[in-house]
Parts: sequence; C-alpha cells; structure tokens
Amino acid sequence: MGFMANFKGRRAYSTHIRGNQAIDKGDIAKAAELHKQALKLYSEAYEAGCRDVNVVMAYGVLLMRFGEYEKARDLLLSCEHMPGLDAKSKKQLRINYSVCQWRLGNLDRAIELMEEAASNGKTAMIYTTLGYYYIERGIQTGDFAQAIAFNQEAYEYDEEDAGVLDNLGQLYYAMGETDKAYDYFKRAFEQKPSQVPTLYFIAKMNHEKGDDEKARGFIKKCLEGNFSALCSISREQALALADEIG
Repeated sequence: MGFMANFKGRRAYSTHIRGNQAIDKGDIAKAAELHKQALKLYSEAYEAGCRDVNVVMAYGVLLMRFGEYEKARDLLLSCEHMPGLDAKSKKQLRINYSVCQWRLGNLDRAIELMEEAASNGKTAMIYTTLGYYYIERGIQTGDFAQAIAFNQEAYEYDEEDAGVLDNLGQLYYAMGETDKAYDYFKRAFEQKPSQVPTLYFIAKMNHEKGDDEKARGFIKKCLEGNFSALCSISREQALALADEIG
C-alpha cells in the first residue's frame, strides 16, 4: 500500500510540475487542466497513505491555487512532523505556510514567518513576497517606512526582477506617487509582459487617466494570465476593473 501511495504521489507531483511548465509557456488552459488532474491524484495518494513530505507540501501549495486555504494550512502544518524534512525543505515550508496565513487574512503572522525564513538568507521569492506584505501593512497602517526600506533593498538585490519592480510600482501607487509608480510598472511589464498585477495596475492607471482604449487592452491580457496563490490581484478584482472600464 505504501509503495502504491507514494507512486501515485510522485505521479501527482509530476503532473503538477507539467502544469507549472504550461504556465511558463503561456498555455493557461492546459495548465488549469493539468493542475486539476494533479489535485485529484494528490488527494488519492494522501488518502492512500502517502506521507512523502515534498509531495504533501506540493499538495498544500496546489490547494492554495484552488482557494482551499484552510485545508492547505492543515496539510502544511502536518509536514513539520514528517520524516525527510531537511533544512532546505523546512525553509520552503515556512514560506508556503506564510503565504497560506496571508491568504487567510493573518498578515502579521505571515510577515513573522517570512521574516524567519529571511533570517536564513533572502531569495528573490522572499524579497518579492515579504516586500509585498510590507506594502499591504503600510496600506493598513499608513506607515510605509518599512516597505520603502525593504523594497529598496530588494531593488539593490536585483533591479531587473519583474516582481521587485511591480512591488515598487504598487508601493508608490499606494503612496500617491503615480508618475513614479507608472514608471516601475512599465519596467516590470518590459521584463515580464504576462505578470498579472502589473497588467492590472497599468490598466487601472490608464483608466484613471481616461485612456480606456489602452486600459481595455491591458485588462484583457490580465484576465488571460496566471492568478496564482502568490498573486496580489485576484481574478475578481480584475473582472471588476474590466466592468468599470466597460
């Protein structure tokens, strides 16, 4: 039973990876179908007894893509006590659990977890994710000092990273510095034309300037994009903006 459960788990993981690769190629429809297949296989493997920590962690990540955050939280918590959790996997687990907490509305806990992960070395993903968390907290509190300092550090780390550039765009937009924000969004778009938040904000800012023809093009492309668990803009927000633009 254990062998078959783990075999099915590995098959689920492989299907999940192929879905991610389809996203990278811009085939969102194929990715959605592969992820749906992977989710079914993960569920069957887990029910059959698969407890490979990397498989279960990936299952939790895919559950977040489908909006099942509470179930993902419970699975990710269980990973902490599974055999085979090395230092690298433990760091990734903390990052994944942080994202889950953010999606569940627990921003302070999400920040705490991501800061713990960052204490063992920052990566591009940590810079972009924690950078966005600080922006969101700044929006809530009105104090953007930490968001400014961290996102400037991220920019120094990689000034061509599309996620870093998008974060700076969102930061300056939230602070009312729209010209500076638009410049960063344009640069983010040049680096990654498919990035959903960038497309959303370029559409939104063009709509606010009265250029709805241009806004429609960007929001259409946005709605064709990949709304992942890490995406700061939801499909519902994008649809609402599309309706507003008309």
